[in-house]
Parts: sequence; C-alpha cells; structure tokens
Amino acid sequence: MAPIKIVFTGATGSVGQSVIPAIIRRPEYELVGAVGRRRAGDDVGLIMGMDPIGVRLTTDVHEALAGSGAQVLIDYSSPSVATGYCRAAVEQGVAVIMATTAMDRGEVEEIGRIAERNGVGAFVAPNLTLVGQLTFRIVEMVKRYIGDVEIVEGHRNAKLDSPSGTSLETAARINHTPGPPQTPDQTRLGMPESRGAQVGGVRIHSMRMPSLFDHQEVIFSRPGELLSIRLEVFNSEAFVDPTLKAARLILSHRGLVRELPSLFDADY
Repeated sequence: MAPIKIVFTGATGSVGQSVIPAIIRRPEYELVGAVGRRRAGDDVGLIMGMDPIGVRLTTDVHEALAGSGAQVLIDYSSPSVATGYCRAAVEQGVAVIMATTAMDRGEVEEIGRIAERNGVGAFVAPNLTLVGQLTFRIVEMVKRYIGDVEIVEGHRNAKLDSPSGTSLETAARINHTPGPPQTPDQTRLGMPESRGAQVGGVRIHSMRMPSLFDHQEVIFSRPGELLSIRLEVFNSEAFVDPTLKAARLILSHRGLVRELPSLFDADY
C-alpha cells in the first residue's frame, strides 16, 4: 500500500517536533512538505535531529503544497495563520486535520464547504489526544444526569488563546446535551470576573502557568455528591498516534467532520 502523503504546518512547534519524526519513521506515511517559522530552507530531517529526508522547511504553505502530491495537511500552527493554511489545502483537494484552536468559527465552516465541494474531508480536532476525545464523550453522558458543572483549565504561559480550545469544545458538548437545569447562581457582590468566563451555561476558569502543559478538570455537582473528570496531558507524545490515525481516517470522509468514531479503536 502506498504511503499517505502529508504536509505538516506548524512543523517547528512542540507537537510538530513529536509528530514529524513519527511520520518519517513509519513507512505507511510520507512527509512531502512542511511549514514553520524557524530554520526555513533547512532539511526537515536535520531540524528534527535525524538524517536528511529531502524535504525543506518553508514559510509558504502554497510552496509546501505545490507539486507535492499531498493527500492530507496536518495543522498545528497558530490561530493567525491556521485558517489560511487549511483553506489553501482544501482548495487544492487536500484533506485537512485542523488541530489549531481559536480558529474563527465562520472560517472553519467555510473550509468545510470548500472541502465538501472538492470531495475531501476537514476534521476539526481541538484536542487530538485519546484522553481529550474521550473527555468530550464522557461529559455528554454525565450531563444527562447532572446539571451543575464548571471547568478549570490550565496551560503554559506561552499559550495565545484563553479559554483553551479543549475547554470550549467541552463546554459546547455540555451545552448541546439535554439534562437537568443549572442551579441559579446567586453571586451578586465582589468581582464578577472571579467567576470565570460564561460559555453558554458553563463557567470556564483558565490558569496559565509554566509547569502546566494541557490540564483540564470538569466538575459536575449535585446535592450531596460531586464527580470530577480530570484530563492531564504531560507532553506532545500523546498527540502522535491519534493524529496519524486521523490522517488516515479523514481520507474516507468528505466535508466538515467533528467525529471520527473509530479513532478510539486500539489498532495503532
């Protein structure tokens, strides 16, 4: 079977430095292009501390895609450029894994429409780890039984967006799931911002600290009992297998995709 040809954007970021070596090492995948902000012009293999692979890093997504034969673009870049990268890919008939958070919702929907017209898939993946994807499913189940819920999330100080994409997706899943109503919040005095950001019916409290990588706790409560669902990702290795499996699965989809159910199958 021919390898799946991949262009990776955000190549010199923390996730790229874990996923790209895995792409290079695994015969079922082939890196055919890479976009990043540092060391443009250098061989990507050398950037990753490996042997040269004949693919040079560029800052231009069109250059990375041109003549590459790419089938999938995996994006772990930044909100300011991610939509442009993903749009460029689907316009050329290349499927996308949209793993950058804080992308404009309207632009994401437009990318999905272009992907649909061009017969390729566009997977929206705000947390492409197994624990992240499981969390999205679990909170939907719990919300059917418990109405009161708040989220505490934490990332490194360098993270650009707040609240995190993981917490926003978690809140969206909770808000869209039927269940008991929230107990009315009686807070009237003090500092309103101390109650966190109100996202639909869910409060999100964000921490930014050097020692955090990807932390989230979803706290459900009812009289006399409490259920805490904690997500802890310690490093970018957790993104490798789900990301590469998503790159394979998206090839059989068309248009905007928010679920890849078989991503949970332990066959990688």
